[in-house]
Amino acid sequence: MKKILIITGILLFGIHYSQTLYTQDFNAPGLNGWVSTDIDGDGNQWGKIDASNLSGDFGTGSLISYSYKSNQALTPNNLITSPLIDLSNAPANIVLSYDLATSSYFPAEKYSVYVTTSNASGTIIASNPVYTETVASGGIQKRIINLTPYIGQQVYVSFRHYDCTDLFYIVIDNVSIKTIADKDVALEKVSLQRYGLVNTDYFIKATIKNNGAQSISNIKINWNDGTTDHISTIPLASPLAAGQKKTITHNIAVNFPAAAENNINFSIMEINGSQDTTPADNMLTTKFITVTQNSPKKTVFEEGTGTWCGYCPRGTVGMHNATSNFPNDFIGIAVHNNDPMEVIEYNTMAGFSGFPSMNVDRSLLEQNVTADFSPIINERKTLVVPAALSATSALSGRTLTLNASAIFRSNFVNANFRLAVVLVEDNVKGTTSGYNQSNYYAGGQLGVMGGFETKPNPVPAAQMTYDHVGRMLLGGYTGQAGSVPAVITDGQTVNYVFTSDIPLEYNINNMKSVVLLLDATSGEIINAAGPFAINNSTLGINDANITANDFSIYPNPAKEYIKVQAKGKVDLKIFDTSGKMIIERSGVEPNTEISIRTLIKGAYMVSIKEKDSEPKTKKLIIE
Repeated sequence: MKKILIITGILLFGIHYSQTLYTQDFNAPGLNGWVSTDIDGDGNQWGKIDASNLSGDFGTGSLISYSYKSNQALTPNNLITSPLIDLSNAPANIVLSYDLATSSYFPAEKYSVYVTTSNASGTIIASNPVYTETVASGGIQKRIINLTPYIGQQVYVSFRHYDCTDLFYIVIDNVSIKTIADKDVALEKVSLQRYGLVNTDYFIKATIKNNGAQSISNIKINWNDGTTDHISTIPLASPLAAGQKKTITHNIAVNFPAAAENNINFSIMEINGSQDTTPADNMLTTKFITVTQNSPKKTVFEEGTGTWCGYCPRGTVGMHNATSNFPNDFIGIAVHNNDPMEVIEYNTMAGFSGFPSMNVDRSLLEQNVTADFSPIINERKTLVVPAALSATSALSGRTLTLNASAIFRSNFVNANFRLAVVLVEDNVKGTTSGYNQSNYYAGGQLGVMGGFETKPNPVPAAQMTYDHVGRMLLGGYTGQAGSVPAVITDGQTVNYVFTSDIPLEYNINNMKSVVLLLDATSGEIINAAGPFAINNSTLGINDANITANDFSIYPNPAKEYIKVQAKGKVDLKIFDTSGKMIIERSGVEPNTEISIRTLIKGAYMVSIKEKDSEPKTKKLIIE
């Protein structure tokens, strides 16, 4: 397996202590008085590593044990034990605190923590551990274990990595034994979707962590919009013990009657009926923006892939499945790495540290790639977004002029949006060995994978066709500065024209454009539209296909209805900019009103077919 050390970070909230009894950051040479024991005698045991690329908090030295190393699967049974730690005069409420890290892709390392009065390895592993865990999710995490029962003793602390195989690593650092406050809870995260409809209830979720000694049975919380407090006491179904986290929901809904940007202050007021002794970490602020109507939402999957990557065929299969099953909800873009289709800026800015991997709307980063994207698409396709996107385009030779358009449905006084366009190409083929696709699914030993199980490893270039290939970034990865104004009113249309020359090596007939609306502060994709064909043969916003001279649509632009002026009855179809049919009417009499009240503002195509004649099309603008 190809496994890459992940460079990542996680925000850790401070914990308030009054006294430190023991601390070790492992930055000095050697094991700093700790003793490593290779229990199974396989020659692999706890050692030291510079893990500062994982987090600056790890410094230049950290403990590490492997379950996969040098292309070899390991089944570790490794023990490491601290020097003698004197707790004979320790005050009340003491805890063991440490940081750990595992691979984001292979997190399920098992380990136990022991606290003993003997440092003999056999005695240690025969005792009952104070904590055992199979790590559920990767990345950097903090653990807190209550050691109050050991007050008055002299003890050794041990970490044992065992009973797991063929994963990657576990890192331990910043080990300390400290006293903690009696009542101390931290507000770690507030979850409220950024955009919501007016006059609609939304509920705030909050993640809390008990950093104190006292178990929490109820908590008083409040949200305030700058005008009104919304206070509620939430009973917990089971007590929250020291070091544990829990997500709770405020039972008073957020609901605003008008389109606006709203700042929400969320705070913890009391724990078990009295104040937190360390309230500095009891408040967080989030923004909630109300919109007057929702716009069609498309979720963008940017997949990190490469022809050298043997597991990447599952991303190819996932892209194909999602395109087939969610044509109106999904946009896929293949971001190639270290192969002939690589776009250096795209690959660098996407920041993938393992392959295959994917960024979803640049909000869910480095997600695991499977052949089934449906859970994420189903979750995100219902999100409320503040703007609908469309595009018109024209080609002059190989020069593309594309007008990206966004219709906003809220009021902003200090917006920080940007428009961007990604040009993608389908049906990409190559003849050199760089287009051979590495394929670990060959032979079927890893199961069925969309037909790749029947193909060789590697799949020869002659048998490969690559779709969704990210080719060009118009406006750059972070979007075009100045393309969206800071002050926006509900119903306002914003346009920006991108111009670019298409390189000769790209097939214009297979190229499409994807329009993105980016939050320039967070970098997230707020909404997207497309893919739109950029050549002149598409039924879309290109005017080159408009040939109807013997009928007219009026009014145009229109607001509530349209009429068709023709010689006789016609069959009418209205398409959006992606080519999706929105309205269909048969046998329409001339000058009959056709309601368009359900359509959002923007550009559409109207197809008219008279008896015994070919369909003809005309552009319609809805204001």
